[in-house]
Amino acid sequence: MLGGNVQRDYITKDKASSPMAYTEAVILTAVADAKEERKVATVDLPNAFCQTVITDADAQHRIIVRLRGALVDMLVKIAPEVYGPYVTVNKKGEKVLLVQCMNALYGSMVASLMFYKKLAKALISYGFVYNPYDSCVANKVVEGETTTICHHVDDCKISHVSEKVVDNIISLLKEDFKIIFEDGSGSMQVRRGDTHVYVGMTLDYSHRGQVRISMIKHVDDIIETFEKAQSTFDRGIIKAKSKRKSRSSSQVTAALKNLFDVNKECKALQDSDREAFHKVVAKALYVAKRARPDISTAISFLTKRVLQPNREDWEKLEHMIRYLEATSKMPLILSADDSDCLYWYADSVFAVHPNFRSHNGAGLTLGRGFAISISSGQKLNTGSSTHAELVCVSDILPMSQWV
Repeated sequence: MLGGNVQRDYITKDKASSPMAYTEAVILTAVADAKEERKVATVDLPNAFCQTVITDADAQHRIIVRLRGALVDMLVKIAPEVYGPYVTVNKKGEKVLLVQCMNALYGSMVASLMFYKKLAKALISYGFVYNPYDSCVANKVVEGETTTICHHVDDCKISHVSEKVVDNIISLLKEDFKIIFEDGSGSMQVRRGDTHVYVGMTLDYSHRGQVRISMIKHVDDIIETFEKAQSTFDRGIIKAKSKRKSRSSSQVTAALKNLFDVNKECKALQDSDREAFHKVVAKALYVAKRARPDISTAISFLTKRVLQPNREDWEKLEHMIRYLEATSKMPLILSADDSDCLYWYADSVFAVHPNFRSHNGAGLTLGRGFAISISSGQKLNTGSSTHAELVCVSDILPMSQWV
């Protein structure tokens, strides 16, 4: 349990941890939800920043905004006695008004931090205790069972074995965060049932003891983005293929056998194609870190090639896209067994990169499926495969200890 001083630090320190739960924490708590057959609800707190008032204690975070033109006229019309005396004119003849925001302003650097402090203070007042390793995961024991809340800015995932307990927490959140505005907006969005969309992932609890994670829309978007780029990709480098043999044909893996080989004689991509390559790889990286760890090895290499990709890199990217195309609806199936053990597997492959560095592969399972998958190049050269494996274990241990 955290001590009271540590609890207060979450609210009072200037630089709190990121106001977003780690992706790994969301996935691990989802596995716990499935194992304990908890009732799950996802909640979108309304108008998070609008209702976050800047108090005197937040004076160092005050937000000053310079308004110009028509917006100045609108404010003066609404409250001439408040704004009128402070209107000036710049060299261009535009009316200028400097204002200090009374509420957190969306897009500003401190807005998320200020809302985090407000939400953390509320949860602690409900009796929740924050996890010391992720400041956006909080727990509370109710009726002998654990209640868990993960929050990603203003999106919350709440779970407990009793639906009544989940309802009570939602009621508390509504009292503190639900404000109905004159236009009727401000209602709290609550989703119940077996399927939830949370931080981009679809969490499906409909199979007993399992959580199935998918990102089908994101995968389809990756494929569509690549197809658009491929359709114009014949500028003397590669001619776009007009027909595929079979879009339903299976692919064994997302990576070609020569994935780590770099041909320095191969012609580099033109700027527009390089930008398209970078865009597709970035989109694929997002899903690889969440619901599609099976493409992690291919992504690990392709992310190293986004600055100077060549024709062969494009072919490797296309191979990965065809794999995603053939498996677009395949979910990540996770569950925990009864051993209460965390099983880590780690290995390395020696000197496969062009700079003769080795590559790490590791994963964590609680019974079925890898809840955490790691595929990354090592940051130093090693003299043998034995040394490479020691470096691999050293690289993985921090994540192992965090879990």
